[in-house]
Amino acid sequence: TQPIQGKLVIKGLRDYAVVYVNGKKKGVLNRMNKEYSLAIDIPFNATLDILVENMGRINYGAEIPNNSKGIISPVFINDNAITGNWEMYGFPFSAMPSIADNLSPAKDGRPALYAGTFDLAQVGDTFLDLKKWQKGIVFVNGHHLGRYWNVGPQQTLYLPAPFLKKGKNEIVIFEQLNDKIEPSVSSKENPVLTDLTVSE
Repeated sequence: TQPIQGKLVIKGLRDYAVVYVNGKKKGVLNRMNKEYSLAIDIPFNATLDILVENMGRINYGAEIPNNSKGIISPVFINDNAITGNWEMYGFPFSAMPSIADNLSPAKDGRPALYAGTFDLAQVGDTFLDLKKWQKGIVFVNGHHLGRYWNVGPQQTLYLPAPFLKKGKNEIVIFEQLNDKIEPSVSSKENPVLTDLTVSE
């Protein structure tokens, strides 16, 4: 009946994880930065959720066949392996998610799917400006445009004219971190390639 306080460790993380206790974000683990542990406080009978992202495959070297994704080692809290029946769910991002029947307000600190529409009188190549967003995936009219992340120079995503149509267009954004609710996304005529500043 006592809360668990200490360190959560996932040495076999492939590649990025957001940790939640009872739906509240507690921190991020990141294989790229070799961040495999974080201090955690878990009340009795709480729910621990770990949202894991595969950030791509290596394409060189001897480790190619040894690069499984997900959590490939036990999850430890204070050197004790967390055992039991973990429930795992895959996010179906092989196609643009349909969320028309599952609409609810986004909540700070929880991953969210944002959906909207925009109207165009004419189409042309453009770039989505994602500087205010944090980390996620964008779909437009069923086309997967790619991932974005506010840690580096990519502040825009290319949206080619053939993916657009005159009249109504649909956009869906999966925002993984969602520390701040973003009500809109805009576009730019040219990409942002040299600005290294990131949003807070």
